[in-house]
Amino acid sequence: MKNKIKAQLVSIIVPVFNRSSIVEITLQSILDQTYQNWECIVIDDGSTEDQYTEFYNFTKKDNRFRLLKRPNNKLKGANACRNYGVENSKGEFIIFFDSDDLMAKSCIENRVSTFERYLEYDFLVFSMGHFKNELDCFIDNNRKCINLTNKETIEEFVFSKLPWNVCRPIFKSNLIKNKIWFNENIQNFQDDEFNIRVLALNFRYLAIDVTDSYYRTEEGKYQSSKGKQNVLNSYFEYSKTFFSILNTSQVINNKKKLLLRFFTILRHNISNESNLESVYKTLDLINVNSKLSLKELSIFHFLIYLNKFFFNKKGSYKFTQFLKRILIK
Repeated sequence: MKNKIKAQLVSIIVPVFNRSSIVEITLQSILDQTYQNWECIVIDDGSTEDQYTEFYNFTKKDNRFRLLKRPNNKLKGANACRNYGVENSKGEFIIFFDSDDLMAKSCIENRVSTFERYLEYDFLVFSMGHFKNELDCFIDNNRKCINLTNKETIEEFVFSKLPWNVCRPIFKSNLIKNKIWFNENIQNFQDDEFNIRVLALNFRYLAIDVTDSYYRTEEGKYQSSKGKQNVLNSYFEYSKTFFSILNTSQVINNKKKLLLRFFTILRHNISNESNLESVYKTLDLINVNSKLSLKELSIFHFLIYLNKFFFNKKGSYKFTQFLKRILIK
């Protein structure tokens, strides 16, 4: 690497909440980086005292770590921690990283050196593999690497499979600081919501199909009643954002994809314990923006009723599939 790039400081922002044994594996992968000029800002989101002590002891291993506590006047959640991390960052580049994922040893070196060749871009996006334990990292054969216009990429986020999560880009910090923040009102769809707002600002990106980090695969992450409720509530907040960005033709041209995604979210997250306020608000928002037909509205009302009162009861799955087929005809 040329000295111009090598000298630049990279800020890595990692929100943490308990699970110190997992977090320390992530932090160790940062400590093992071949690139040396980094700072890692670890923001605690209200962990128990003993867990915080574990974070404190680990971050004392190297003065490039900084352990901060989320201020009490900020909402609880990873997004508030990320925003606080940005406020306290000093680097010329910013990488957001989750507390249970892994960096390959050359991750930061790879990202910074690649930027040397593509300085005309505002951020670069790299590929991400998977792992269940740190000794078994593997490349995702179904990975998605796209280079489209910002308008088309926003459509990919809203209507299709997530093009990239928050860990995969490296940003020029002067394009992030004081210009765009994570939405602190949502617990899910955080990556989608943040990235479409970044793209809406016409930041230039380049996606490069080089795997340099790994996503921890966990089962049952959103299976609790609280987790499912967070998904329903967050999708309403996310919907408000994407409808404020998309134009009418984008919504109409992708209407079936939009309805199918909403259908899938309701099908997997509504149960007899669900509070449906945000669900009906989202349905109203979709109706206003995509002009639902009476048939489409009726299908969603049937689905909500079916899941609320007959979730996982005999025959409910078949009837749900019947509703889905009618919806996408």
